Amino acid sequence: MRKSLILVVTVSLLVACNKDFLDVKPQQSVLIEDVFSQMSTSRAAVNGLYSLMQSYSYYGRDAMVIPEVISDNVTRSVRTGNRYTGMNTMTHTATDANVSRMWNQMYQVATNANAIIANEDNIKKIATSLEQAEAAQLVGEAYAIRAMVYFDLAKFFGRPLNFTADGSHLCVPLVLKPVTKIEEVVFPARNTAAEVYAQIEKDITEALKRLPVDGGVINSGSVSNAMFRTRMNRWGVTALRARVAVFREDWPTAVAAATEVINSGRYSLYSFGSMLQDFRTQNSAESIFEVVNNSNDNPGTDSYAYLSSQQGYGELLGTITSMNSRSTGATLSTFRSLYDAYSATDVRRGFVALGNRNALGGETNVPLCLKYVNITTYLENIKVMRIAEMYLSRGEALARLAIANNDIAQLTASLVDINLIRKSRDTSSNTRPYAASLLATPPVGTLRATAYVDSIIVERRKELALEGQRLFDLNRTRTNFVKISSGGNATSRLINYSTSTSTLTQRTILPIPLTQVQNNPNMVQNPGF
Repeated sequence: MRKSLILVVTVSLLVACNKDFLDVKPQQSVLIEDVFSQMSTSRAAVNGLYSLMQSYSYYGRDAMVIPEVISDNVTRSVRTGNRYTGMNTMTHTATDANVSRMWNQMYQVATNANAIIANEDNIKKIATSLEQAEAAQLVGEAYAIRAMVYFDLAKFFGRPLNFTADGSHLCVPLVLKPVTKIEEVVFPARNTAAEVYAQIEKDITEALKRLPVDGGVINSGSVSNAMFRTRMNRWGVTALRARVAVFREDWPTAVAAATEVINSGRYSLYSFGSMLQDFRTQNSAESIFEVVNNSNDNPGTDSYAYLSSQQGYGELLGTITSMNSRSTGATLSTFRSLYDAYSATDVRRGFVALGNRNALGGETNVPLCLKYVNITTYLENIKVMRIAEMYLSRGEALARLAIANNDIAQLTASLVDINLIRKSRDTSSNTRPYAASLLATPPVGTLRATAYVDSIIVERRKELALEGQRLFDLNRTRTNFVKISSGGNATSRLINYSTSTSTLTQRTILPIPLTQVQNNPNMVQNPGF
């Protein structure tokens, strides 16, 4: 499949010492110069970005699993290896291998994107007149991927933008230029959250300037329908803008961007009758952007599917109320587990269907994680963005605007989006009056309206479970939750966002890897680590 041809210098963010940098620099310098001398290798360089995103240290596993394990959605089996141990017990540290691998992988993607962006003039120069649109698209994809990477870094390693009123708290370092000479090595400090989010929006804007306006993906001179959902095109970037806008609490932009994607007419919601199979099918109707796995190129036994499948490691379990066997002072009945969030007629409960842990001494009758389970051919692409999220994002944004503006019309419009999701997921919607499962329009400007927004966050939980988003929704909305640390010997802990200095709350983000702090005098560690 796609292989990364750019082996660019990764400065102090990725290396343990200057000796490592000196050892690899000459080879990298030559390679960068050669890559952008031909369109074929420039194409391969962009393909390489997607290949790097497939790594188990990024979307291939860690970026999908960690936000679920730290949250209230997932816990580990009592029969397990040593994967995500600290995160599952909220005791992860700055020496955690998962943390350093993901940090390094994300910055490698960003650094390679930097090299493509920096060589835009060279790519245009080597492109023929018929290749100019594709040349622009290649650079646009690099901008889009860099935006996505920095957004992911910001969510994992920094507090949400709304943590301070002006976003002045520390986030992650912005490194926007490739390093090709030893004298260019820098030791970057962490930028503020406001600076990082401003750069993300700038990269999104630059991407959209360069990508084909019809959403097509050009490959070797012709539009490729096969790549429509596996490359960042106009609609994928606009969907990313909607997702970022929700985290920025820029509700008008969230509405506009989500609406643009929905109105493109290129995507449709799964029906309740086919959702379980459709989700696991490559290039299915809801997919806006997905990371490719195939039988020849996949993370294998390091994949998300292998970690989930009971024919593989099978270590991940969804949470269920019966796991709440030990209270920590909270009334646990007020906190709903993932399995119990679904009604009996909700098809999405099939993604956490009850079953037995396939290991001696493992749990019985517990929710198994079943969104990705193919460890035979691995023909399950990782779903990064789906059209369902656009309806949920627009619904939330409209509801928040309605409450702020005391606008019943906006609230009604929000209700249409949320109920559309609910109806398409309920197996009984064709056999009975559906009113019992639909949300009624609450009055604006009241506690009931606020409760309605809370119900949207619950709907996001049900729809996007096991897709690496739950923890970030909890963080941005400061929603208290109960972390269940073990499927069979359930220890439950209340994560209370009103106590921001508590060890548990501080661990709802990841530490800066210890090697980064040790080797970079300008790097500041996150509190509590």
